[in-house]
Amino acid sequence: MIELDVRLSKDEEVIVLHDRTLQRTSAGNGAARGYAVAEIKEFDAGSWFHPSFAEERIPTLRDALNFVDGRRWVNIELKSDFFHREQPLLLERKVLEVVDTTGMSHSVLFSSFDHGMVANVRRMRADAVTGVIYNIYRDFGRLPSKLAGRVGASVFVCARRELTVAMVRDARQHGIAVYVYTLNSTSNVNKMMELSIDGILSDNADDIVRHLGRIRQ
Repeated sequence: MIELDVRLSKDEEVIVLHDRTLQRTSAGNGAARGYAVAEIKEFDAGSWFHPSFAEERIPTLRDALNFVDGRRWVNIELKSDFFHREQPLLLERKVLEVVDTTGMSHSVLFSSFDHGMVANVRRMRADAVTGVIYNIYRDFGRLPSKLAGRVGASVFVCARRELTVAMVRDARQHGIAVYVYTLNSTSNVNKMMELSIDGILSDNADDIVRHLGRIRQ
């Protein structure tokens, strides 16, 4: 899959951006919610990573899904903003509209740290594939079946250091898939595979895919 983080612009377009603010990964400054899409697309979003990516732009979700064009599944993480509470259901509805109009409705996993958003997506689209992301400060002591079960999710996502054998056992007993982030080294991948997890989130996809290929041989 390709994992994307999404939030809204000032004119309520769904954009692909991890942070609530622009300055870490683009030439912009301040909250993305304060800019319209046309303004956001003026900012260089590639130079911070490497000069060869200069002039890359922050895409809308529509841009990204049209580019993928059904060739891969996409994990869309819906971002909630503590400093700017969206109108209830607004982001969820906007995301579903984009997914539907790009023909990607059967190739998307909807996930979020905000489990209320996950529940909303399921209420709005009964056949949506959804996942809950574990927040150790809020969810400590709660097993995957509890967190995923109460919002109808089929995937449980957590960080490598948060995963326990009890979590994996509970997920297996209740038919819930377990995804772990961020696995950027082969040694970490090997440790997680010993626990028979179902999905790996990584910033080094090329290296990890090659490593998994060698293991399967």
